[in-house]
Amino acid sequence: MEFNTVKHFISAHSDCSHVYDFSAIFAARKAPLLQKVERAYGIRNKLMSYTIYLEKFRAIIQSPVVKNIVWLSFDKASRLIIGMVVGIWVARYLGPAQWGEINYIVAIISIVTAIANLGMDGFLVKEITAAPHQKEQILGTAFVSRMAFIPIGLAVVGLYFYLSNAPRQYYLLFALLSPSFLIAPFDVIDLEFQARLQSKLTVISKNIGYFIGAAIKVYFLLTEKSLLWFAAAIGCETVFAYILLIYNYQRRQNLFAWSFSREKVRELLVAGWPFMVSNLAVILYMRVDQLMIGRLAGEAQLGLFSSATRVTDIFLFIPVAISGSYLSTLVRIKQQQGDEAFVGKIRNFIEWMTKISIAIAIFVSVFSKQIIDVLYGPKFSGAEGVLVAHIWALVPVFIGVAAGQYLVIENLQRYNIYKTGIGLGINLLLNVILIPEMGAIGAAVATLISFYISAIFTNALFSATRQLFGYQIDGFKRLFSFNNK
Repeated sequence: MEFNTVKHFISAHSDCSHVYDFSAIFAARKAPLLQKVERAYGIRNKLMSYTIYLEKFRAIIQSPVVKNIVWLSFDKASRLIIGMVVGIWVARYLGPAQWGEINYIVAIISIVTAIANLGMDGFLVKEITAAPHQKEQILGTAFVSRMAFIPIGLAVVGLYFYLSNAPRQYYLLFALLSPSFLIAPFDVIDLEFQARLQSKLTVISKNIGYFIGAAIKVYFLLTEKSLLWFAAAIGCETVFAYILLIYNYQRRQNLFAWSFSREKVRELLVAGWPFMVSNLAVILYMRVDQLMIGRLAGEAQLGLFSSATRVTDIFLFIPVAISGSYLSTLVRIKQQQGDEAFVGKIRNFIEWMTKISIAIAIFVSVFSKQIIDVLYGPKFSGAEGVLVAHIWALVPVFIGVAAGQYLVIENLQRYNIYKTGIGLGINLLLNVILIPEMGAIGAAVATLISFYISAIFTNALFSATRQLFGYQIDGFKRLFSFNNK
């Protein structure tokens, strides 16, 4: 009926010479309905895309790698909060000179601990991940080897104190702080937890110990104890942490199943000696300036330097937490997906480490004076200049950690020796020149320059690492790009 009515209307009001398209007329009447349907389908498609993104996000946050990163980040964040409250409270209470003394001894212990640990943590994680059936032999061999280096470390410290005519208080401070060195071989437990992406067990153990130590320090602050009491508190928190770490390991594994193999010692030393040298050089990078400031400029300047570096150290958990969880994943990508996928992940990692580190450095530089004033008070006036110079060393540190993953997996770790050797030599030379003239600021500038040379520019010197240098430079070029492809 509707069709006939329309047809009659057209025949009565038109010239026969016109040709009418009835399908167009009906299409026009149906257009609003079609538009509604299309809009409904568009909304449906958007909802489907949102659902897909949500599922991807859920898959990401539920992955073992991300969970491990979250636990490691929680570990560093919790220590950061306690350190900001208690550690800085201790620094304000002791003042620059005594704060410099305790950091001087901590620097010495960090160096000898690196010697005892053989500097092969990342390499051992790689070995356990690649050969899980040999983990008891790898862990047992690494543990015994580290124990064997403890007497060497003690002898080196004793000789250094004797030759430098160290005061009696230095011997007492070292004795009270030494548990963190003597018990360090048990840290191989953490390496297995990293390889199995179960760092939460380490985080729980060490944080409980850290909280106990913090509580003891607060008590000493309230009762106005002397410097030696605070050194004892630091030693106690290490003991508590490792007792809990061993307990958590024994609940799931068997410490006594570890085995020692002389052949495995030779194998690990041959493959891992570049890590030993390079990681020792890294520790020297981080600590030798403190030793030299204490010797060349005095404990007060060391106190200013240590207060500034404490702020810088706050942010070191970011590359360490990510790389510690990401290494085993990169190994699997290399094995299962090939070189192209592996290189893409490394480049993306370097790019984001560059962006994050520069953003942090800019923020801290702008607010350096306010940060020092709020955290440490007027006694530490002058530390803001040290902080401005030292915070920019985060950039090569972040990039170097990411690049280090590439060197480990590509078996190019031997180049770490040359890279860190060059950087350390420049650092020592600049410290000798700058510290007598500029004090703590001179040490920060020396650290900044040597870090950039060692972590980035030395890669351009060797054909095997020149491609990596290109990836690092691309990270700077893509500073304002946020495309992950």
